[in-house]
Amino acid sequence: MSKNNAIDLDNLNVDELRAISENAQQLIAKKQHQRLYDAYMQFEQIAEDSNATIEEILKAGEKLEKKRSIKYRNTANKEETWTGRGRKPTWLVEALAAGRDLEDFAI
Repeated sequence: MSKNNAIDLDNLNVDELRAISENAQQLIAKKQHQRLYDAYMQFEQIAEDSNATIEEILKAGEKLEKKRSIKYRNTANKEETWTGRGRKPTWLVEALAAGRDLEDFAI
């Protein structure tokens, strides 16, 4: 907000301050809705340009995110993986206890 448009809130009464607050909340909600609508329209255009549906893109994204989030893989069993979050899987705990380094399993 520029200094020319600044409101001296100290000189307003409680009702005026509440009105400003309510108007601000309504404007925030409107702008958030518009931002999401604009994003959705861009997403729809991307889907159209890709000759796909939004649902197909989201489903593909879930698969990609799952693959991307894997940070460690069991060298003895490629099916066993870990994202690096949460509790370490048994195969990793056992390998670390046997003297292996975490980086041995990094992807």
